[in-house]
Amino acid sequence: MKKILSAFALVAILPMVGCASKPATPTLMMGESVILDGIEDQRGNRFEHQNNMQTLLFVDGMDAKNVARESLKSIDVSCMEAGKLVYLADISGMPSLISNLIAIPKLRHYPYSIWLDREGDVSESLPVQDGKVTVIGVKHQVIESVMFAGDATTLSEHIGTLCPPVTTP
Repeated sequence: MKKILSAFALVAILPMVGCASKPATPTLMMGESVILDGIEDQRGNRFEHQNNMQTLLFVDGMDAKNVARESLKSIDVSCMEAGKLVYLADISGMPSLISNLIAIPKLRHYPYSIWLDREGDVSESLPVQDGKVTVIGVKHQVIESVMFAGDATTLSEHIGTLCPPVTTP
């Protein structure tokens, strides 16, 4: 009986060891290309701004989403419509039932496109810091800079050079 329990414990622990030793996904770095082909926004539009993209905002979690949402309230979204500023969200961890029935319909109310990585494969090598928006400067599809914004003020200051503030008549 003792041998059976030992064998069972070994079989139960081996998969955990395999997961712990899994190599980390390499992170894209400066000088490398960032390609967002094959993604769609919350309205089902295909991404066609690869050549126009100057800044990529990447959110990978609720805290980062809140920072981005607060910051984007203050800008003229025409720069997003032109594809200069691109907002990419990784929703691969969300159950598809929840994303399709609740999250994506709610996102359709935003006045700008949120490009959705449903499978996680497009954004898997983008750099991330917990709770922060990844801000990637891009020129001719090549990464020129990477910074992380943990609050809306910092993010607004950075994207304000690309997208002017909203003007009220």
